[in-house]
Amino acid sequence: MTQAPTHVTDCPLDRVRPPDSSTRSIGPVIAVDLGTTNCRVAAIQGFNPVCIPAERSEGSPSVVALGPGGRILTGHPARGQQAANPALAVWGIKGLMSAPYGDKKVKWLYDQLRCKVVKGDDGFPAVVLGDRTFPARELAALLLIEARERAQNFLRQPVHRVVLTQPPTRKDDPLNQLMAAAAALAGMHVERTISEPTAVALGAFGKHKGKPERTAMVCDWGGGRFQASLVRYAARQCQVLGTEGNVALCGAELDKRVLDLLMRKLPTGVKLAGDANNPAALYRVAGAAEYAKIQLSTQTETRVRVPFAVMVGNQVGDFDVTLSRAELDGLAKPLIDAGLKMCEQIMSQKSMFPGDVDEVLLVGEQCRMPLFQQRVKEFFVGAPAYLDEPGPSVVLSAARLGSSTSTPPPSGPVKR
Repeated sequence: MTQAPTHVTDCPLDRVRPPDSSTRSIGPVIAVDLGTTNCRVAAIQGFNPVCIPAERSEGSPSVVALGPGGRILTGHPARGQQAANPALAVWGIKGLMSAPYGDKKVKWLYDQLRCKVVKGDDGFPAVVLGDRTFPARELAALLLIEARERAQNFLRQPVHRVVLTQPPTRKDDPLNQLMAAAAALAGMHVERTISEPTAVALGAFGKHKGKPERTAMVCDWGGGRFQASLVRYAARQCQVLGTEGNVALCGAELDKRVLDLLMRKLPTGVKLAGDANNPAALYRVAGAAEYAKIQLSTQTETRVRVPFAVMVGNQVGDFDVTLSRAELDGLAKPLIDAGLKMCEQIMSQKSMFPGDVDEVLLVGEQCRMPLFQQRVKEFFVGAPAYLDEPGPSVVLSAARLGSSTSTPPPSGPVKR
């Protein structure tokens, strides 16, 4: 007998009202960087932007899940539920909003999700959690609600206004409309949308010594894509000369390659506990693989151990293998080389060469990888590469820009 789906009994969307016109210009402005992997929120405290901490880190996992009792969870609680029951959790929400349902561009994401993905009423993906279907814009709204509540607890006052960061897009790109709709569902007015490379460039001005007007390559390597943007910027102006992004080079793809390598290291006769209908052990190992990848930014070798995750005959045992930085580098090198090739293509469209770039700005947690930094320095000979705060740098810069009451800085034409 097929079990009836869990009834959704508690969803934050049912408690939040649309933004009221009376709150259009009152209260603080927060900035939100809704990433594929993490959702970060920042605000101005005193005269400086600060990243508002989540439960256990500076960012909250961009995960939505259906928890016990039919409660919709976000952030760290949702990440925990994902490990226990992957079929009732969804991540990569920004990726779901980047292309219509069925688009091959996000097939990598469909392949990795264990929840049921269907076509939503707007033609974009929607996810079934229990007895309720959530369009991608509602999933994004749930993450924005959590970010807003985090900001209100930190600032100790209501928040009604938000600045959103996004990859470089055209004005008619559906991602713009979906994010605006998500912010409204979260009860907030969108003050402005800031292109991520624009935020990074203007945030970097003044930090690093150089010419008053500079040309930089912004390399944003995160969980959902590798984005390269060539920008020319000064103190309050930034023009995006060219930009390209590729989801096939994302950090999630590297995580998948690491997991595949670790699985191949299992001795003959040892297999993961559970089956296709109960993939919790696989997700626990995947989480350990991701953590091992992070450790190898500062270590040359690490142990990946997950208790009670494998079967040895009829006995339950521990998943226990080692992973070296050299092995990780071998998996990452093709992705890194493809990303640098993208940088080369962008420059060639402007008849430029690596020597014409004054500096390279590195954004995204994947940029912490020593091999990536080494390859960037080899490719952009003579141009300094800056890795200040690769995770929160975008949202911190957006908070600073969003707090200004002046005309937003132009981002220039976006070319793909």
